[in-house]
Amino acid sequence: MHVNSVAKKYSSSVVLKGISFDFKQGEIVGLIGSNGAGKSTLMKIIAQIIQTFDGSVEDNNHVGYLIEEPKLYSNKTGLAHLSYFSEIYGNKFKLSEYEELLKGLQLFDVLNKKVKEYSLGMRQKLGIVISLMNKPSYVVLDEPTNSMDIETSLEVLQQLRKMANEWNVGVLISSHKLEDIETICDRVLFLEKGTISGEQQFSKESQSILKLVFDNPTDLATFIENQEFGSIIHSSERTIQIETTAENTEIFQFLNELEVRLIDFTAEKKTLRNVYMNKLRGEDHDTEYQKLC
Repeated sequence: MHVNSVAKKYSSSVVLKGISFDFKQGEIVGLIGSNGAGKSTLMKIIAQIIQTFDGSVEDNNHVGYLIEEPKLYSNKTGLAHLSYFSEIYGNKFKLSEYEELLKGLQLFDVLNKKVKEYSLGMRQKLGIVISLMNKPSYVVLDEPTNSMDIETSLEVLQQLRKMANEWNVGVLISSHKLEDIETICDRVLFLEKGTISGEQQFSKESQSILKLVFDNPTDLATFIENQEFGSIIHSSERTIQIETTAENTEIFQFLNELEVRLIDFTAEKKTLRNVYMNKLRGEDHDTEYQKLC
């Protein structure tokens, strides 16, 4: 799928500003940002719920979606919902095709119960399955683990990963639970103030974020000029943050060889949370994190 220079405004309020990115079938892409960043609007455009916008979205003719709460009928059973939505899309529902997924989501044994007997988490899971009734190439999921406890969330995430791999479905997922995004996504897009402010690929190698404070700017410049440990996240007059898979001992040996002097050194395991917080440096981090959560 190709999202090309997508922009959207309501009256004088600009919501999206020239959004462009690609994602492919079998890939899970996370979309994170603070409230009001434009995530839901972008997802609705991709799902063709919003059809008036500038720019274009290519190859989005077969998209399933769960955006906001699933629209369900309390007096109908789970099975009736699946049959009904399959028929809307011109398909005949075959339980055998979805049996493994339904069992993985702990829904198979409650399909004949009315939705009014379902918990919020069960309704959310049913909404996820309904999003697949048009046999999509891509699925857009806005807060799919909302109202779920940790164990149920992991259950759902495992099934989404399995679905992407085995059914070759591309998934675009938004969540305020950063640990959910980190668990299953191949990469993450950071959406802030209507623009894509960055992208984070996830590596299977263990990565750390190092903060090095040098004795003077000259030592810092020497380190930057010679280091090949990883990408620089941020640097200032005497301080640098880098993302690396190198061991701390390798870093210290290199510093000795350069004959530069550190006055402070910290290392923390790379997580989506600290990557996101580092992107917000220079702003009120606590306020932004509260917005996100």
